[in-house]
Amino acid sequence: MMNLKIKKKYIYTIVSTLIFKMILEYGYFTFVNPLYAYSGFTLDISQIKIVESYLLVIIITSCLSKLDDSDKPSKVVIYLLFVNLYLPISSLYWLQNNSREYFFIITFSFLFLYLILDRVKQIKTYTLSEGKNIGFLFLITITVIVYGFLIMTGGLQRLNLNLLEVYNTRKGYADSSNVLIGYLLPWQAHVVNLTFLIYGLIKKNKLITLLVILLQVFLFSMTNFKSFLFAPLVVLGLYLIFKKGFKNSILLLMTSALSTLLTIMILLYKTTEGIVVLSIFLRRLFFVPANLHYTYFNFFEGMEKYKLSHSILTFIYDNPYNMGPVDLVARDVFGLEGFSPNVGIFGDAYLNFGLMGIIIFVVLLGSILVLFDSVAMKSPLILSMTIIIIPSMSLVNSGMFTSLATHGILFAIFVTWLSSTLLHRNEKVVGK
Repeated sequence: MMNLKIKKKYIYTIVSTLIFKMILEYGYFTFVNPLYAYSGFTLDISQIKIVESYLLVIIITSCLSKLDDSDKPSKVVIYLLFVNLYLPISSLYWLQNNSREYFFIITFSFLFLYLILDRVKQIKTYTLSEGKNIGFLFLITITVIVYGFLIMTGGLQRLNLNLLEVYNTRKGYADSSNVLIGYLLPWQAHVVNLTFLIYGLIKKNKLITLLVILLQVFLFSMTNFKSFLFAPLVVLGLYLIFKKGFKNSILLLMTSALSTLLTIMILLYKTTEGIVVLSIFLRRLFFVPANLHYTYFNFFEGMEKYKLSHSILTFIYDNPYNMGPVDLVARDVFGLEGFSPNVGIFGDAYLNFGLMGIIIFVVLLGSILVLFDSVAMKSPLILSMTIIIIPSMSLVNSGMFTSLATHGILFAIFVTWLSSTLLHRNEKVVGK
């Protein structure tokens, strides 16, 4: 009976994923292409690639859905990459008649990631004997540094909660920032505050929960990065999933919720003709990152690759273009300066080492996720997922090493290890 239920859940997940994919493609047909073809969202349908696209999505989904039955927090990273990047890439594959070899190697990389997470054993890690006290002290110290720096550099004079007037506040923050705070700020908003938030929720401490939410809003008001407001909502949604007992149906819930939300937005667009909300959600969130991956592939195909000469291997290789890849693409593809068409993990891998680079980066990412699962073994699943979920979203729009360092994936792993003593693995999200 149990096997039958598990098989049904897998089928439901596949069906839900295909429905979401079809809604994405309907939105591209009726909204993105008609309104934004001038910016590269073209239409060149390949019928054979429709079949290939759907068959490969079914294969990948059938594998990834099995991860839902595991207690490995890294699965949420793979799900985010799959839903936010792979599915739109699979759609543009046939909608724009894009490269078969590029799409196939990205597909293979997801299968490889699945095998790494499913088959590679976790490694033994050690915790600090005074880990709880050290963990709290470390997180509180960073908090004091970040908020203290922002206040001392004019944060109180920049306070703004109007989402339509964020650029002046961002400029004020950028003018007063430095390299250290450039790292610490996203770590604070996406890791430290969210760790305290989920701690308060699990412990049912309303004071801690409310205080962290207020601190997050305060942080946003001094910097005006919208992701700072979005991050707590993701955590609260994840907490509700666990609270309702659906921790082993995350991929199914993600695709179902996104299908519902996207359908509502398309209907609102049809009735009101307002394009802003649907443009941000459908075009910007899903199709811009996917389209940029193909843009980078088409541009760097046949060209000399960077080999990380603009990054961590600058001491080994000479930069063949004397500028970073983002600036190069902005200039030569879009004809713009001061524009940042950042590309995610697969495009970043390709521009550095070609198709083989995608495999290399995936092996590295898989190894890092195995390490993450290993340090998270002693902490509640909801805690470790909360710590990693927002930093890992950067892999959709940013390069591998930028995501690991600047956006805080490695920092999230360290905090997971440090905070594993704050809560035990068997700590209940819902009390009896």
